[in-house]
Amino acid sequence: MSSRPEFEHRESDEYLLKRDHYVDQINRSRRWACLRPLIYIGVVVVGFVEIIVLLVYLVETSRQPPLRDLNGLVPDFPTHQVLFRLDPMAVSDHRTESSKAATKENWLSYMPRGNGFIAVNHTEQLEYVLSPPIEKFGKNLYAVAVFHQMHCLYAIMSAYDDLIAGTSSTHKVRDVHEHDHFHHHGHSDDPTEGPHGHVNHCFQYLRESLLCCGDTALEGQGQRAQPGTDGTGAVHECKDFDAIMAWADDRRIMDGKHP
Repeated sequence: MSSRPEFEHRESDEYLLKRDHYVDQINRSRRWACLRPLIYIGVVVVGFVEIIVLLVYLVETSRQPPLRDLNGLVPDFPTHQVLFRLDPMAVSDHRTESSKAATKENWLSYMPRGNGFIAVNHTEQLEYVLSPPIEKFGKNLYAVAVFHQMHCLYAIMSAYDDLIAGTSSTHKVRDVHEHDHFHHHGHSDDPTEGPHGHVNHCFQYLRESLLCCGDTALEGQGQRAQPGTDGTGAVHECKDFDAIMAWADDRRIMDGKHP
């Protein structure tokens, strides 16, 4: 008689233990059933965010500004809209020295100190897409293209002034060559050499630059009565030239400048 209650008590304990085990399993299953949708939703949200980030990166990469330095050595400058207008100070009257001097000062205002030359270190790095440097002043130098282009355009205008005046431009060309972006022209069969070499070089170089730029702004009727365009009144998307000048001026290798 005394052993049966003890047995029944032990059997009851075992039953309760087993029952608790089953309850734990059921509770875990219920918790997992509740958490599983949340985990799936979290994975979907994270994947969606990653896709959005990737798309934004691809869009921003595709919107890289044109005509930029390929090596990351020059920053990407902001752009803004510019209305093209006539600038009477951009050209001289082609006759008087005072007008030519005033025009020269106007062009100088578009040239930073140092004429847009900057020093670049470690040019031997393979990831750079660079032509050989200009070795001068103990440095490896490169010219920011827009200032070379401005220099060339002014050189053509200066030669035109001499042509209108009926004077020989040979001496003028030689003077320009002293500062011709550190290039010197001699005598050879190359059209960019000889007494007219600098102007010939500028014609070729500016044509290449215009083809590279490929400005597709639409230009309408000019200021004259006859049908045609002179470019005035058209709005162009342009880089911030003042920002480019300030950047080049801060990195100048000398203080002097010339158009």
